[in-house]
Amino acid sequence: MPIGRAAGPRRKLNITAPARHIGKTDGEGDREERRTYTSPAILARRKRIVEKAHEILGEGGVDALTIRRLAAESDVAPRTIYRLFGDKDGVILATVSDRMAEVRAQIAANTSEYTLERVFDELDWMISEMERDTEYGRVVVGFVFWMEPRRREVRELLSVAYSRFRNWLEREIEKGNVRHDLDRERIANVHVMHEYLVYRRWTLGVVGSHQARLELRACFLQTASVLLVGKAYEDCMKHLAELHAKLDPPEPLRWDDPDTEHDPQIIDDDGEDE
Repeated sequence: MPIGRAAGPRRKLNITAPARHIGKTDGEGDREERRTYTSPAILARRKRIVEKAHEILGEGGVDALTIRRLAAESDVAPRTIYRLFGDKDGVILATVSDRMAEVRAQIAANTSEYTLERVFDELDWMISEMERDTEYGRVVVGFVFWMEPRRREVRELLSVAYSRFRNWLEREIEKGNVRHDLDRERIANVHVMHEYLVYRRWTLGVVGSHQARLELRACFLQTASVLLVGKAYEDCMKHLAELHAKLDPPEPLRWDDPDTEHDPQIIDDDGEDE
């Protein structure tokens, strides 16, 4: 059921499968699908290559990953990598796809309803997973913000956040807590990008893990407050106010260049320049 339509019987989105349409624009062609191999030996070789690529990306980023190095450290011929993955981008996509499949499987193991508490638990867990694999986390979150975006990797990355929001929203729609005069699909997609801005702040070291967890919760509640009505809205705003009291104060924005000397104008109370 598209999210912007009237509510019907609620179904939970399949979080074990990536949401392929996220971030996809008209006319965008996906890369050619690689042949599927079922031989145990080939599958073991593929697994070894992906794990080594993951390790290299985590150590030195995309620039550190070359087919020559990957082949040498995986103990395979370069042609094997080309046959299995096509090229370097295919290898990178494989690491992201495999990692996000693990994340989706872990989340899907929880069969409880998508309450706000479950959402918060998942968001906390996402930061814990990034702490566990920090360097690789920095690489893949960076994909979302690259000037030359890797569209398939980005769709893989965004799919979990998108499905989480949609599943929570469908539950709220069923309970009659959501307004119907807004473009929910647009709001869901914007929210996903806001969530990744928090991850980006964490990967850049702007905020620590505890602060990032609070910001993720606040981000979710801010989006929820746009959609909810009645008591659900009031409860959401109360929870958001409590979170804001715990957040560190934001750094002030500076529109001037601190390295440029200038004499600021002084404005009188009546608005006249002195």
